[in-house]
Amino acid sequence: MKIEKKIRILQFCLLLGAAGALGGCGSQEAAEANGRTVEGLSRPEAMILVATERNRYEQIYTDQIWNVTMPESGESFEDFLLEQVKQFASDLKVVGAMAGEYGIELDSSEKEQVRRLAEDYYSQLTAADVAYTGAVEEDAYQLYLDYALASKTVSELTKDAAVEISDSQAKVIEIQQIILEDKETADQVLALTGQEGADFASIAGEYGVQDEVRLSLGRGEADAAVEEAAFSLEEGQISPVIQASDGRFYIIQCINPYDQEATASRKAEMALVQKDGAFRQLYDEFLAEHPVEVSDTVWDGVSCVTDQDTATTNFFELYEEYFPE
Repeated sequence: MKIEKKIRILQFCLLLGAAGALGGCGSQEAAEANGRTVEGLSRPEAMILVATERNRYEQIYTDQIWNVTMPESGESFEDFLLEQVKQFASDLKVVGAMAGEYGIELDSSEKEQVRRLAEDYYSQLTAADVAYTGAVEEDAYQLYLDYALASKTVSELTKDAAVEISDSQAKVIEIQQIILEDKETADQVLALTGQEGADFASIAGEYGVQDEVRLSLGRGEADAAVEEAAFSLEEGQISPVIQASDGRFYIIQCINPYDQEATASRKAEMALVQKDGAFRQLYDEFLAEHPVEVSDTVWDGVSCVTDQDTATTNFFELYEEYFPE
């Protein structure tokens, strides 16, 4: 069973992804950091995050996902998932503390939008979701307030971080490739591709050792010699035999010398990477000056395995509807 290495909510921290369990609904556990008090999530708020990811993964992989062991660490997938959610919750509070440091806050209209969002989200929870999370509408509201403030903080602190990325830098092309182990065979196969009526893909399937024939390619994603040859081709052109640094031989055919949609998407991704790097630096500097430790007691006894027929997965999707980028 193939599992993503990182869960989606981790992408929040840099957007670009705790309270005492015995204290009852809405109670707060505090963490001290150089005289700074940072409140953690309440148990129901934490459980909203857990339920969101639990439901999403179980819907994709069924309840057998909880029997999976992570190959690298040997831990259960449940432990892995809960640890990622815990880290996200901690990051959420740290970024909230950063907001105070930089004087960033939600205005009245943003808070009102969050209120409507929380009402909408809570109204869509099933009875099983409510029972599993122990949440009331105010819990959803408080969690969305934290998320909206953290999102605004990341946006404000990175708005000037990205430099202009050109289409040339982000350019994505579509190619077909044939990979061969020796030069003699490569020369023979190249001759075959040049024959009248030759089908490049069929020849690749018959002679090549590649995993895939057709693929999209951006700058920096292939061997330098292969990249240089591929990006110099016009539509339909076939390259000469190219020897890559791994000792294998490539023959490339250009299918589309400029994939406009993929290029725009890659440009946006590159801008997010730049913003992510800029925010990580600010985040690390903040933690160095204000180390934060959030109590783990809120997570005591939390489990992804439940008899409750929970279903709701739209916490983050609904946020994006109310606060589109």
